[in-house]
Order: sequence, then C-alpha cells, then structure tokens
Amino acid sequence: MIDLHCHILPGLDDGPPSLDIALKMCDIAVEDGISTIVATPHMLNGMFNITPQLVFDHVAEMSEALDKASIPLTILPGADVHVDSGLPDYLTRGDVLTLADQHRHILLELPQDIVPRELGGLLFQVQLKGVIPIITHPERNIEIQQNPGLLNDMIQANSLAQITADSIVGVFGSRVQECAIKLLQSRMAHLVATDAHNIEHRAPRLSQARKIVEETIGPEETTRIFSQWPAMILAGKHFEPPDPLMDRHEPRKKKRFWDRFLSYA
Repeated sequence: MIDLHCHILPGLDDGPPSLDIALKMCDIAVEDGISTIVATPHMLNGMFNITPQLVFDHVAEMSEALDKASIPLTILPGADVHVDSGLPDYLTRGDVLTLADQHRHILLELPQDIVPRELGGLLFQVQLKGVIPIITHPERNIEIQQNPGLLNDMIQANSLAQITADSIVGVFGSRVQECAIKLLQSRMAHLVATDAHNIEHRAPRLSQARKIVEETIGPEETTRIFSQWPAMILAGKHFEPPDPLMDRHEPRKKKRFWDRFLSYA
C-alpha cells in the first residue's frame, strides 16, 4: 500500500519529535503493509516555517537512516498545504511542494469548521497551474459533514478527495466515521491515507481501514483507492475517477462551484 499523507519527518512540524520515533513509525508502517510514504509536513498553516528545500533535506536524511536500519520503506517529498489565497503564486515560485515533487497533485487542507467561500476560485487557479487539488480529510470538516454536497461540487470541478484511515476506523468519533463511510459509498473519496503523526494515537496504519473499505465498496474499488490511484499520483499521472453517486432525486450541480467563485470574484 501507498501512504500519500503522513507527518513522518522528525522535528519539522507536529509529527515525530525525534529520528528514533520517526523510525518506529516506519517500522509500524512496513509491518502494516505500507511500502511507500509521502512525507507531508504542514505548509502555510501559520505555525511552521517549512520550505521545499527543508523537506528535501529531511527526506534525504530519513532515507539514509532507513537504509542503515534496513527498513524496506521508500520516503518521498510532499506537503500538507493549508488553503491560502496566495497558493497560485506560491506554486509559480516553487514555494510549496506537490506530491512526490511531480508538480501534478497537491494536498489541500481545509479549515476544520468551514468551507471558505473563495475556495472555488482558488481551486480553479491551482488547476490553471496544471496541478490537481486533493482535498484532505473532508470528513473532518464540520460544514461538509452537514452538507456533503459541498465536496461533490469540488469533485465536479475536477478536484480529488482523500480521507483519513483513522476516520474510517472511528478514532475521530462517530460523526466523522459516518461521514467518511458516506463519502466512500457515494464515490466521493478517491484516496485513503494515514495522516499519521506519532506511534500512539495517530500511527501510520492503513490495513484496518482497508478492510472496512473493502467490506463497504468491494475489493476492486478498494485496490484503486489504496494502491492503483496512489501509484499513478506518484508517477505524476492523471486518472479519471467515476462520477459521484448522487441521490436520484437530487439534481447535479456541475457548475455550482465556479458560479460560486464568479459571484465573489
């Protein structure tokens, strides 16, 4: 399995505080069946001053430590990028990292409680840069929990969605778990990642969530979510997920997100 979202680099953000704990996280990941991790420290969240070069340097150090410890795990560079109005300019200047530094997909973290009204325009501008937004853990966003159609608008506007393995398992509570399962059943979840931070409450494990996902949507879609589509992202390749499954009585609103943007431009 491939983990596209993991805070694995020591001492950079709110992930592991030391190399020793980071290596223990890597051991947990390998034992769970994970072969590749994209290291995704927080960027643009106002708390940590993380630069692409800093991530590259730490990934190189981490890879060397893995070789010395004989841990069969590949670490690649990336970032968990907070939604920021300056993101298009940051992309142009190379100040934020895309997944595996392929300049093709970027993880975008929403605020916990709302979906910003200007988000549609931001996603549009990001895609003009040739980069596909991946909305991280939408199931933990309070507004999306109340109205999953907001995420559907983003998907109809050619964004992807990644949910957290612990959300599926129930670590973040029943409301988050119910939303995660609903998104899976509605084909509004394209990727599952650990978003791991430590070796205790948020460890890098995917297998338990994968079992639940397989029981929920079947083995074929599960393989795409955990292996095939993540591998394509690491290669910088585009894929077309199936359309979300909408309530047959609910009209599709393909242009709603862009209309929302244009109203506030």
